[in-house]
Amino acid sequence: MPVNKSANKWIIYGSYGYTGQLIAEKAAGLHEEVILSGRNREKLIQQSEELGLPYRAADLSNTEQMNSILTDAHLVIHCAGPFVYTWKPMLDACIRNSCHYLDITGEIGVFERIKARDKEITDAGIMAMPGTGFDVVPTDCLALYLNKELPDATNLELAFMGLGGGVSHGTAQTMAENLGFGGAIRQDGKIKSVPAAWKTREIDFGEKRRMAVTIPWGDVSTAHFTTGIENIVVYTAMKKSAIRWLKRSNWIAPVLKLSVVRHFVKKLISKKVTGPDQTEREEGKSYIWGEVTNSSGETVTARQVTLEGYRLTALSALHIAQKVSEENFKTGYQTPASAYGEDLILEIVGTDRELV
Repeated sequence: MPVNKSANKWIIYGSYGYTGQLIAEKAAGLHEEVILSGRNREKLIQQSEELGLPYRAADLSNTEQMNSILTDAHLVIHCAGPFVYTWKPMLDACIRNSCHYLDITGEIGVFERIKARDKEITDAGIMAMPGTGFDVVPTDCLALYLNKELPDATNLELAFMGLGGGVSHGTAQTMAENLGFGGAIRQDGKIKSVPAAWKTREIDFGEKRRMAVTIPWGDVSTAHFTTGIENIVVYTAMKKSAIRWLKRSNWIAPVLKLSVVRHFVKKLISKKVTGPDQTEREEGKSYIWGEVTNSSGETVTARQVTLEGYRLTALSALHIAQKVSEENFKTGYQTPASAYGEDLILEIVGTDRELV
């Protein structure tokens, strides 16, 4: 299908992956000039025929090809992970071509590295916003909401729980990349490595109480940028058996880091992990909890209920893209709440928030 060039063209890169497909399906009915992209031409051809959208194949490592697809593009929604390998060539291409960069990562290192290039991004007159999906829109918004309720907060704890569905192939691959590397928190303003399952806490998510365990979630980076709070811990609800396994994994971390082990795990993922189906996405829910504390011991707690994670990712990424398309953006590195405020998540139908 031929491509019509336009100054307000959207590129969805990695459009044939699990989450990229969800975003592309919804983008087809939202925006007039959406281009499917990635390096696999055969998959793009098939997807183009299914969705009725034009495509253009390009390899991230090929500067000429990337310049070709981004030269007249207004923004890219980057969906091809693991982002630890793909963010840099895509951001480089966006800076060269003055194209806004959006992605759906949740990787702390990616947020930190993109943030470090704020001046280049600003000089290009564009916005770079990693984490426009479930990682980290709902938690970032809740962090800012809580910070406004307690402006002198020194500590922030966040937690989430998903009911219904599982993880996608891409998410599982990213998890495999991080095998053996433990967790991360923010302490006194600095990101600190901690063992896997470093801390547990029982969380009241409203409808349910669950045991939760610390994980290296993106908010360890982004919530500090959004709020300035210097001590941040993020948890996810997990079965006790899984928590025990995480704790035991610290003893075999050197083995888990071996490339041969990660390669084996990735092969298993390719065979077995598919992600939640449509019914699971539509019926599932995500529960978000947050708490801030100041130096006097005052505490404010809040909860959010929103859509299943992958469904939310598709809607929130496109919602932010629509804002950018309407010239509603801030130049430089941004987080969802730093650019659009704590109520951004409430603009996604199906989200509720309350103080506890």
